[in-house]
Amino acid sequence: MYAMQAMSAARRALVLDNPFFGVLSLKLEMIEDNNRDTMATDGKCLYFNAEFVQSLTQQERVGVVAHEVLHCANGHIWRRGSRNGQKWNHACDYAINPIVVKAGMALPEGALFNASFEGKSAEEIYVLLENEEPSSEPSCGEIVDCPPDDLPERQADWSSAVLAAAKHAESAGKLPEGIDRLVQRIKNPPQDWRSILRKFVQQSAMTDYSWKQPNGRYLHAGIYMPKLQAEAMGALVVAVDTSGSIDEIILGQFEKEIDSISLEMRPEKIIVVYCDSDVRGTDEFLADDLVSLTPKGGGGTDFRPVFKWVENEGITPACLVYLTDMLGKFPEYPPDYPVLWGDTYGRKQAPWGEKVIIECM
Repeated sequence: MYAMQAMSAARRALVLDNPFFGVLSLKLEMIEDNNRDTMATDGKCLYFNAEFVQSLTQQERVGVVAHEVLHCANGHIWRRGSRNGQKWNHACDYAINPIVVKAGMALPEGALFNASFEGKSAEEIYVLLENEEPSSEPSCGEIVDCPPDDLPERQADWSSAVLAAAKHAESAGKLPEGIDRLVQRIKNPPQDWRSILRKFVQQSAMTDYSWKQPNGRYLHAGIYMPKLQAEAMGALVVAVDTSGSIDEIILGQFEKEIDSISLEMRPEKIIVVYCDSDVRGTDEFLADDLVSLTPKGGGGTDFRPVFKWVENEGITPACLVYLTDMLGKFPEYPPDYPVLWGDTYGRKQAPWGEKVIIECM
């Protein structure tokens, strides 16, 4: 009984002192569950171990409840996918604990905290933890995966609740630091850039036609149609901005996706061009080669040299994909082949071509 009273007191304190967390904590039904080591949530209930609750100070209880609220608000209960559960939980803790601390709340001794992870998503942190041995450090609150049948409704419910709680806290001048990023993520959900990239390349391969040569199948009917230049996909050019703006995590995920596309689409070849303010190097891969990106450069950013290099080499690519933060000089006019800008910054429009925002997912 004491543990339940202590949890209720912690939630009341949140409502009064940190309304963003307090309002959202009211969505969770509190249930004593001594089979849990600490606390846990599935987005519907907040489970707690009575002995653990009694071992905490009042300030720490407040902090752990806020911690669990952030797991729900950030969608950690449905974003795990096939990732290892323990490492995912630790990655999520590293992502949210700085927000709890910056909001002036306390966490139990041993709570996972690493300043170098601040501002990173759980997915980015998970990649950094992926090759490490599982940590023996305890988590102050677990994540329970949301049941698949309940996921759409629970996700929509939490998204709308977070936006309402943020608006309420902002009007009271008490919006915690770091929550604005969460709000923007809900308002502008990350694109599935892998699917968009794959679809772009597929469509480029399917439209490798030339109007210079007529299609003989239709000439007898007096219809002038373009001729398919080749049954196989032509060259795919991949340009990589090497000015230092692309982090290794995104580069690694982009590399894997290009390699996967190569295996599926089997282009004639993949030509990789590394460029900062000028072309610093190139690599060429055939259909059965493993694509490996090894950036060369580190100066300013100018996109024009890549397109000039392609023209000077006499290459007519099926398409060109450019991985960059978009903060550079663009050619005045687009080339006569499709271009997709893989934008890692997300705040600048492309003057021409298509664009997809690329972020670690």
